[in-house]
Amino acid sequence: MERLLKVGVININTYKPRYSSLEKTLSLIEKSKKLELDMIIGPEWSLMDNNSGDEIAYPYYELEKLLYKIKNIATEELILPGTAVISTKNMKMYNFLPVIYNKKVIFSTIKRKDGGTSFFNNGKFEIVGRDYLVKNEFNWKNIRIGVEICADSGTLYFNGTRNLDLQILVSSGVRITNLALKKGGYLICSDGLPKGRKTYVIKTNEKYDPNSDVDLTDFRKLFKKKESSYPANFKYDSEMPFDFIAPYSRHKNLDIYHLIIKT
Repeated sequence: MERLLKVGVININTYKPRYSSLEKTLSLIEKSKKLELDMIIGPEWSLMDNNSGDEIAYPYYELEKLLYKIKNIATEELILPGTAVISTKNMKMYNFLPVIYNKKVIFSTIKRKDGGTSFFNNGKFEIVGRDYLVKNEFNWKNIRIGVEICADSGTLYFNGTRNLDLQILVSSGVRITNLALKKGGYLICSDGLPKGRKTYVIKTNEKYDPNSDVDLTDFRKLFKKKESSYPANFKYDSEMPFDFIAPYSRHKNLDIYHLIIKT
């Protein structure tokens, strides 16, 4: 059975921005309602409200308030809005990604590695996650989805996952991973660092073997330049086990993709 999945990928700068990443993200989620999307995905740190030189983690008691802001504008989209750095009562902090559907948090995960999270601690907090058992997969409407946060790229593959319908990389600087997809599955990347190919979607093709290690590091040149830098008929390698999917449409700070999912 095939179904069309309309996916919006947020394309904003979340690394030391001159605006509130949170307000920008909320605005895009609000605007996406008119586009009747099935899913919207934001980059790492897209839920941070700081726009000054001293960016800090959210105190734990503000987390519900943050989630309420997202739930309040949510519709029937599956929302992976990006991440927020949260501090705890006992002076620890973690990089947190919620997944919201029908105004409820249906899944959440945290980043294991530092990979820049310490930027928000001002020397006060200990980062947690490295020694945690972190769940990275969930099912939604019979679609198997895996999530990696920036420096945790490759986690899904090395944990033994091989048959995802969607692999989602939410990041700020890391745009390559090891594919953990089934044949015909999609990798979706939303990156907040303003260099190179910030957002993209690839689909595994007939040359792809789910049991082999397809490491996108082997194709790193494709991700260092903006998509517009390549000619329309550009082919990196005729044996490449995946194809880039062109956006169905582009809006300010939001790229729309139409994906065919086989379930």
